[in-house]
Amino acid sequence: MLQPFSISSIIQVLSELFRNNIERADTIMTKKDQSLEQKKHDMSVRSINFSRYLMIRYFSAAFLFTNLFWLVFAICYKDIVASIISGLLFVLLLVASVEQVSKWNVRNTDLKFTKLYYQLQLVANVIFAIGCYLPFGKVLFPFMATNDVANVIFTILVVGILGSILILRRISNIQNGRDKYARAIKTFESNRQ
Repeated sequence: MLQPFSISSIIQVLSELFRNNIERADTIMTKKDQSLEQKKHDMSVRSINFSRYLMIRYFSAAFLFTNLFWLVFAICYKDIVASIISGLLFVLLLVASVEQVSKWNVRNTDLKFTKLYYQLQLVANVIFAIGCYLPFGKVLFPFMATNDVANVIFTILVVGILGSILILRRISNIQNGRDKYARAIKTFESNRQ
């Protein structure tokens, strides 16, 4: 036979059910919050890691446009040698740029294409800087009509030499874990903010 329920017993049962549902909801929200916090933390670590390569990307952009302008001028002047050299440097830099962009998804510090490109660019800039004032300089830079233009090109090449040295040093520091971002990443990962 069914027993009659009192209002107080119904309220007690309902309040118990309500309390249990709130506790379950809190547990679910806590797990969601933890998952969200983990994703935010992982994204922060990824962003810090990607920032390690910021200076390299800026220099790469500068070299990319410099080599592109050189290529365009060489083609306009119908200079095959300058077109091939500038085109080759341009394509190699595109490969290095793809490698740098891939660092968003890949955490390793291997930058073999970027390092190779900057080594080649360094050697090329040294040879081109010497060639600015030699007869074969006009083969490399067909638009170099006066000494003033040669001085401007020489200055750009010296800046490129210094930039290449700086980037090669930065790559070495990143690969050996001696850059400031490596310490920041370790600290951030250990503190889980």
